Amino acid sequence: MRFILAAIAFLGSVALLVVGWLQVTEARAADTVVATGTLTQESPLLVIPSDTLIEHAGTQSITIRGDGPIRVAIGRQADIAGWVGTTQHEIVTLDDTSGALVFTPGEASADETTAPNILGSDLWFQEYEGEGQLEMQQTLPVGFALLVQSDGEASAPNEISISWPLDGRAPMAGPLLLGGGVLLLISLGLLLWALLSMRRRSKPQRQAREELASEIPVVVPAADGGTAATPAFSFEGSTQVADDGLDSSEVDPIEQSQSVVAESVRLSEGDARSVEADHDSFRPVEEPSWAPPATVDAADRQPQAAAFPSFRAPSAEAAAVSQAPGAPVAPAVDDPFSWSGQEEASSPDAGDSPSESAALPADDDTDKADSGKSDDDDSTGGGEPPAGGAPGPDATAPSGDVPAAEPQQWRRPRGRDRSQAPKRLFRLIPVLLVGSIALSGCSADFWPEQFGGSTSAPTTPTPTSSIDQALLTEGEALPAVNAQQLTEILDDAAKLAQEADAANKPDGLAPRFTQAAYQERAAEYKAKAADNALPGPVAFPTGEIVYAVPQASEAWPKSIFVVREAGGETPTAPFGMMLTQSTARDAYKVASIVQLTPDVTLPEAAPVEIGAPGIDGLAQPLVIAPEELAAAYADVISNGDGSQFAALFSPEGDSLRTQIADARATVSGEIDANAARIEFQTRASDDPPFGVQTLDGGAIIAVSIEEVEKLSARTQLATLSVQGRTAALAGASSSSLGFETLYTNQLMFYVPSEATGGAVQLLGYANTMTGARQLNANEVTYG
Repeated sequence: MRFILAAIAFLGSVALLVVGWLQVTEARAADTVVATGTLTQESPLLVIPSDTLIEHAGTQSITIRGDGPIRVAIGRQADIAGWVGTTQHEIVTLDDTSGALVFTPGEASADETTAPNILGSDLWFQEYEGEGQLEMQQTLPVGFALLVQSDGEASAPNEISISWPLDGRAPMAGPLLLGGGVLLLISLGLLLWALLSMRRRSKPQRQAREELASEIPVVVPAADGGTAATPAFSFEGSTQVADDGLDSSEVDPIEQSQSVVAESVRLSEGDARSVEADHDSFRPVEEPSWAPPATVDAADRQPQAAAFPSFRAPSAEAAAVSQAPGAPVAPAVDDPFSWSGQEEASSPDAGDSPSESAALPADDDTDKADSGKSDDDDSTGGGEPPAGGAPGPDATAPSGDVPAAEPQQWRRPRGRDRSQAPKRLFRLIPVLLVGSIALSGCSADFWPEQFGGSTSAPTTPTPTSSIDQALLTEGEALPAVNAQQLTEILDDAAKLAQEADAANKPDGLAPRFTQAAYQERAAEYKAKAADNALPGPVAFPTGEIVYAVPQASEAWPKSIFVVREAGGETPTAPFGMMLTQSTARDAYKVASIVQLTPDVTLPEAAPVEIGAPGIDGLAQPLVIAPEELAAAYADVISNGDGSQFAALFSPEGDSLRTQIADARATVSGEIDANAARIEFQTRASDDPPFGVQTLDGGAIIAVSIEEVEKLSARTQLATLSVQGRTAALAGASSSSLGFETLYTNQLMFYVPSEATGGAVQLLGYANTMTGARQLNANEVTYG
């Protein structure tokens, strides 16, 4: 039964191993999987979404062919969708049945049949451009897509091909190989168990035969008139002396063995009288250590009627020769399973042929099993007697004064040196086989995902911190830009600002500046154009970005708050900037730029990799609404501590209030109150607030306010004079009516939430004269 179970387990292991190996071979056979498709509709844009790109794991090798130019942009899928809008476009998907790329029209307006150039947008991470054919290799993660166009007016390229490297996954190969290896071990164990059990059953029979053979004695006459019992089938150690006219080498071993056995039988059955008569001519035979003990009792000298109940004739290789009387006796051999040659006591010419019987066990099979030597083993160290039947020297060996062979020459060893036996190497084959199977199944590609195997598509990493968790939260919007994009945007703005500063013209600022930031620089250029002695605007910061919070949203407008060091040789306080993007097709522009107040502490905010929500969707209300912030602070500037909003704003670090108050006091003291009057007004500008939320629920908000300074004549005889930037911007240095000067203050605040509480903190500001003009007659009141 054990043999049957071993065979069944072996066949099962072979089946599992073969199936598992076939899966591995098939998984490794192909290198790539390719999907192609051809566009038949006429659309100016193609969108390859994220789901199509990550359909298979690995690098995406994309080939685009078409007539004319080819433009490709890579960005977030939400940004691409925002940029495309309602323009006609085709969405490239992968058909699950055929594996080919198919083109599906997206939702669009029938009137928007063209699109602007997609290259140059702040939304893209990478851009490619080619002619006729464009090839690229990308490893895009989840959430990124491709936007393709020709020139924006003609149809988009009409042939797309995407290939992925096969991951070589065979998720069931590991369990199959492991199961096959386990069954193989089980089958080997069952086979070994069956063999050992069979050997244990045959051992008692073998021992019985050995014991029976050892108990069969042979009566040999002793020199002192007694008898000595020797084992049956003992073979004499030297050639028997017989005057038969034949040379010992010519005697047939089989006939010689049969004659010796027959002689032994006659001695045991009825020739006791002849033995007793000739007892004086025999010498006692020295018994080997392993022989049955010799007895001299009378009962032992009686004929043995059943001495050979299981008689078997000796083999031809085991010929025996009787020992002549009076011959010297060789030392007994310790090994009962060995043949020994006899030491010659005298030369062959002496007429004697001394020998000693070297007995063997009766069961020749037992000798073979115990010695580990097969019948056809012809090794030189074997234990077979010489061909002539004599265990002494070889027939070809020299005689006379040539010394006889050593006793160990024909000695049969107990066993071979098993440490060098090659057959032991075969025992390692199952171990090596199972080990190789186990190692081949260790690859993660050969196991299902639930057992730790690799996945067939990009997976979402495990979060290691709260920041990572925020990144990986399903449904969360991605940040507006990453660190690289933000650096490129600011570098482009700095380049435009430097060019505009050098030309002293604001025309080059439009692509990157808007609202208060643009107005400030344009006013500086205008004043400097009127009076070249006036200083130009402060250089745009070019140092390292030390703080950035991009808005995480899929809707526009979007905002980014960034702090950048000034750069240059003279160390100054860093600058805080608020950038805004009105629509997906617009560039990010600097809406506000201020220099941070000394020793300011910025609130904790999410890093650029995560971004933060904008102020248009606050999770909890702030201590003051963003749209009311500018007006409230303007009231504090106008009324000081008497303002109803004074308690909302922290005076600590707010040097702007002091600066404005001191400037107004200085101007008021310099004019002649009888000839002119001075009036001040502070109001919120028309620019909307921009901002991003902080980690504590508060927000960083950029607003701007305007200060209006009106200098008017009290009498018709008065003449009012101005100078510097006011005169440059007004275009005149004196007037009988008066002047109005406009100052724009860009402000950056940290506004806490109601839940957190606290005062509004001014982070930085920029105060610049942005306009001046002469008053009209209807604007002047005399008296």
